Amino acid sequence: MKFVTIKESHAVSDLLVLKSKLESEGITCFLKNELTTQIMSHMATFTVELQVSSSDVKKAKEIMKGANKH
Repeated sequence: MKFVTIKESHAVSDLLVLKSKLESEGITCFLKNELTTQIMSHMATFTVELQVSSSDVKKAKEIMKGANKH
């Protein structure tokens, strides 16, 4: 299964709500670099990447658009 990054942030907390929303809609999510970013939080070069399966990208982006409207 190939994963695709749909959003990045320097703070994992910025992505947790969105990850929860996507998972509640049945989309499997993965936070790439989550632990590295927490350990190396003093280095701005590290980002957390919210990833979904390539087959779920379109659905995830639609859910993200809907979440931004509220």
